[in-house]
Amino acid sequence: MDSLEFIKWAIFGLMSVAVWFTKRTIDTTEVELRALKLEMENIKENYMLRSDFKEFKMELRHMFEELKADIRTLRT
Repeated sequence: MDSLEFIKWAIFGLMSVAVWFTKRTIDTTEVELRALKLEMENIKENYMLRSDFKEFKMELRHMFEELKADIRTLRT
């Protein structure tokens, strides 16, 4: 009976260690996930969408056309 109790406690001990490592891994993964979410929000705030960039390019082209027209009027 004593050897059976020892085996039972050994199995419980090994299971406890496995659960502890699993919990630690989950906690670490949660922290990394939070950091990635914050970084993703930062990227969304700081980068332009493709449609916004198209609008910017059109405005820029319009400004250059106006500058070209102004320069041509200065030459004459």
